Amino acid sequence: MTVQAWIVMTTKEKNSAILLNDKNAALGPREITSPLAINLGYGTLAGHWVAPARLISDPDYARWAKPLGALPIYVMDSDTLFVPQPEEI
Repeated sequence: MTVQAWIVMTTKEKNSAILLNDKNAALGPREITSPLAINLGYGTLAGHWVAPARLISDPDYARWAKPLGALPIYVMDSDTLFVPQPEEI
């Protein structure tokens, strides 16, 4: 269980953000797949994408600060965002 601040993106926002990936740094967003994400008080998040909000202040990810800094940031538990993978069970 990891509770942290997450940047929440639509698929369109995620697709725009990953265009900034290069061989030195990649955003690596994850899709919200858990039905538990419906009950967090932020509306329907299933199908949206997230990346850790700490990236906004990381110098290695500076190129993402402006486009991602304007998006919603919520503190959430990863267990409520992602369906566990078989190796995580």
